[in-house]
This record gives sequence, structure tokens and C-alpha cells, in this order.
Amino acid sequence: MDCKYNTLNKLKCAEFHIGTKKIEFMNSILGIESVILNGNKVSNKFSIFGTSHNFTRNSSVLTLKSKYRQFYKNEIQLELEENGKLIETITVLADKKQRIYTMVFGLALGIGIFKFLDFII
Repeated sequence: MDCKYNTLNKLKCAEFHIGTKKIEFMNSILGIESVILNGNKVSNKFSIFGTSHNFTRNSSVLTLKSKYRQFYKNEIQLELEENGKLIETITVLADKKQRIYTMVFGLALGIGIFKFLDFII
């Protein structure tokens, strides 16, 4: 599965189904991850390498974990857990634009740290 842009210019990367509930994972080019449960945003976090989104459905605690493998396979691994038990794992290809932005960010950060250290030493 590949990430696809939706009308909000976010990448819709994956969709999970638990009974009649639909859970969607979305990611922006700038690394803002969103989790949508039946059309309602239940979590929104910034992530470069992955994070965990915790939310509830009825009396269940759901966790959606994202792990980025941008330099190895250029993919995002998503794990959905209910009450700590793994329900489903989906691996999707990451968007190439996002990989470029991450490399530019890393390069700029490296140059900034070098300049700062050169200045203070």
C-alpha cells in the first residue's frame, strides 16, 4: 500500500477496521501524524522517526504505533493494539517528498550544529 494525498493535502497511509469502526492514519509532508476514528480526529502528533497514538473506543484503549524506516526501506510500519494486544500490522511505502524533507532537515541541522560548535570553540 502507498500513501495517497487526500483533499486536505495530507497523506492517507493506512486504514484499519475493527467491527464497524474505521481507523485512518494520515501524515503530512512536515511530519504531522493524525489518527481519525470514524471521521473524528482522536490524535495529532509531530514525528520524524515514529510515535505512539493512544485513544479510546468504548471501554478499549487503542494504540497506533508508527515506525519510520526512511533510510533503510523507505516505509512506515503501523501497529494497531487494543488493550496492549497486537491486532494488526500494516507496512506502507513512505512518500518520496517526505524523505527529501527529512534529509534536508538533517543536513541543515548538521550544518547548524557544526557552525555553532565552530563559533564556541
